Amino acid sequence: MIRLRRLLASTAAAGVACMLSAAPGTAAAQHHPAAPSTTSAMSVSALSFGSKSVDATTGSATIELNWTMASSNPNASGFGGDIHLRRMNPKTGAYIGTELAANFDSQSSPFGDITIAPGATPASTTYTWTVPVPQYGAGTKTTWAVSEIKGGDGAGDSIDWTAPQLSAFPRTFTARTTRDQGSPSLDQLALAQGTQATVYETSGQGATLRYELDSQEAKSGVYGGTVVVTGPGGRTARGSFAIGWDWSEGYQGCGYIDWIQRQVLDCAVSVSLPAGLPEGDWKVTEVDLTSNAGVTHAYTGLSEAAVHVTSDSVLSATGFAFTPSRIDSWHSPVPTAQLSLRPSGAVGGVSSVQLTNWGNNANECQQLSTVPTVQADGTVTVPVRGLPRQFSCQLTGLIITDGHGNQAVYGSSLGAPDIDATLTNIPDDVLPTVDGAAVTPGTVAADDTQTWIKLTINLSASTAGVNGLDLYLVDASGHADSIQSGGVSTTFSGPLDEYFTLPRGTAPGTYTLGFRLQDQGYKTVSYGLPGSGSQPMPGGPVTLTVTDPVTAG
Repeated sequence: MIRLRRLLASTAAAGVACMLSAAPGTAAAQHHPAAPSTTSAMSVSALSFGSKSVDATTGSATIELNWTMASSNPNASGFGGDIHLRRMNPKTGAYIGTELAANFDSQSSPFGDITIAPGATPASTTYTWTVPVPQYGAGTKTTWAVSEIKGGDGAGDSIDWTAPQLSAFPRTFTARTTRDQGSPSLDQLALAQGTQATVYETSGQGATLRYELDSQEAKSGVYGGTVVVTGPGGRTARGSFAIGWDWSEGYQGCGYIDWIQRQVLDCAVSVSLPAGLPEGDWKVTEVDLTSNAGVTHAYTGLSEAAVHVTSDSVLSATGFAFTPSRIDSWHSPVPTAQLSLRPSGAVGGVSSVQLTNWGNNANECQQLSTVPTVQADGTVTVPVRGLPRQFSCQLTGLIITDGHGNQAVYGSSLGAPDIDATLTNIPDDVLPTVDGAAVTPGTVAADDTQTWIKLTINLSASTAGVNGLDLYLVDASGHADSIQSGGVSTTFSGPLDEYFTLPRGTAPGTYTLGFRLQDQGYKTVSYGLPGSGSQPMPGGPVTLTVTDPVTAG
């Protein structure tokens, strides 16, 4: 069945993609795939409903749909596929609303509302689908039709039958329904998450505007809709969505969809704009939403903010650079850098430079102001800063606005020309160096676990300073036991004091102290520890003498 399932997946995806590309209620929504080859060994040999009509006004009605899949291929191993039902417009016969659909598979246990009749063979199998009939329709009578049957026989044969083939059978039934004259609500309309209000039009390719909307329809449910945008000179463009069914994913095509399609959330709608348009604002001027009963409502007078579309043909910039390109982020506060650029075509000067994306390290750098400063050489600058410690930020999104409202867009995250500008910290290339160390007191009794012992480490200057220390007690045999570890106050040079107490159970004897230092760049150096990876303690080992316990006299 692996080959069969791959076949079904590809055919199902193609069917859904076709439906989703069409606006609700248009002729394209009735897309019929090409008729199967006349040499196909597969067919539907029988199809009928258990009755010609049903009363669905109570909301609990069902009807049985029976059909038989057949194959003359002697290598057929069984049938799998999906079957679809659609409402029909009572006047035109066009399909309306979202389909009812189900999978069938003769090589696995029956599931859902589909059963297999006794006597099934790889050459002929009869199925029964007990269909829950929706309560609501466009009127008091709704006609349903088998709109499509797709399947394969496991031996390479397949069919995708639609109205031209299925009309040879009694493929329809009528349902008494409760009239639904309501229309889907428009609860929210916004730019899609992560989308900027300025969009770059790639030369010769046009641009795409992306929106998300929320909608509800309490009876028949939401089917689809269209978003209309209006731009410079009154030009309009449209983008549509429709809820469809996929054999592996179920109902989809519109963000979150509840199980009866009465609510859709974060429904994504894309509007494509042609190439070569003049720069300007595009605003949503109408949203048409259609219910599964075929009722459409047009929402106008919308307040969604405009999207500015630019090809950088009016306002542009060059010479993007950070000055300095490396800053010392190890010390606090982190110094400020300037992003500079040279504008061209600015009307009324540059009013704003907004950095919108720092690539994969978006949380490591920040812009301090969008208001630019004009320099004597004509460049403009805005201040930026990296976060403390290690960072590397490549600028991948930038929007420039002039005093007239013209905009220029740069950066790969916005689909615009790249910005060759990266801000980094100075490299952590000078590791902490120890000039010497001392311990006070140098002697402690074995049973004295209360006295604080101070280890003083004298540090030379380092790039990233020391902010972590692991301390060890090393016995005469060279065995090291950890005393304590953790963070310390960041120290670049001079004395670093660490306090500890003698661990319980320490035997009398002479010990040395060893430690591992970590800097803010997570690089480490070791002193006085066993092994070749540790450096000798400058000035000789730091010795701690543990005496016999003090006895009461």
